[in-house]
Amino acid sequence: MSAAAAATATATAVPTAGGDWTVVRRRSRRRGEAPAPPTACEPDAPPPLPVTPIPWAPSDPSLDPARVSRLVARTHAAISRVAASRLYGRLLPPDSPLRRRLALLAPARLSLLGVGSFESSPAARLQLALAVLIRRDFLPDAASADLFDPVLSAVECAAAAKLGFSVPSLDDGCRRRVEEPTLFYMPHCEALLYDALLAANWESPAQIRRFCVLGNSFRRYALQAEDNLSVPAAKAAHVLAARRFAWEERVGETGDLDDDDWFARAFNETSWHFFEVEDDVDLAASIAGGRR
Repeated sequence: MSAAAAATATATAVPTAGGDWTVVRRRSRRRGEAPAPPTACEPDAPPPLPVTPIPWAPSDPSLDPARVSRLVARTHAAISRVAASRLYGRLLPPDSPLRRRLALLAPARLSLLGVGSFESSPAARLQLALAVLIRRDFLPDAASADLFDPVLSAVECAAAAKLGFSVPSLDDGCRRRVEEPTLFYMPHCEALLYDALLAANWESPAQIRRFCVLGNSFRRYALQAEDNLSVPAAKAAHVLAARRFAWEERVGETGDLDDDDWFARAFNETSWHFFEVEDDVDLAASIAGGRR
């Protein structure tokens, strides 16, 4: 795709409301045909997040049932690939501290945020496939699931529904207050998106303990902020503060990603985060500490 065509595709993918929270321009490059896998953190500034939820509609409202059926079939193929991968075999080892933490949290909801266009991107389909498998194999049968990204089309929303995911009609900018134990899967999101999620639940240690995050490494964000105070991660005060009490474990090493470049694009530097904060921790004060 030429640079001009890529720019056009990006422009049509972004909703017209001014509060988009996924970095669509960067995601288009990340999930295109470039040979190099993405880095977990990038230095250019992301667009602003909506302060309050704003109405959202699919970027492409056209709905073709044949496209929906093809996309569901392609996603099922991705599910089979991920299920047979080394990475999935090591995602939640039996009798591991990680598996015990997830069982203790007992998520009643899985939220997949920032998935991108899984019709156009093989990496995004692999990430969606992983979410389907996590829900199927590790969450209670009654657990609900939703997914969101401002770039989703009507075809992708319809396919998501067939795969058991609801799609909200509001863009909350990841400022989502947790009402039930929740597993947030946020593949390759910006630091400020994780920060928005944490900020929405920073009211008490009990509230922070109600969810876990599978996504980019908070530890890596902290290291990047130490190296360069101008990067977006340096402004993610809640992410930096959460590193003090987050139990983090990376999903495999490079050798666990299988001999497939799309697996590297989809899952590199992905980590689990459980927030083991004591009741007497002053969360407001920890923000100041994180900034320092």
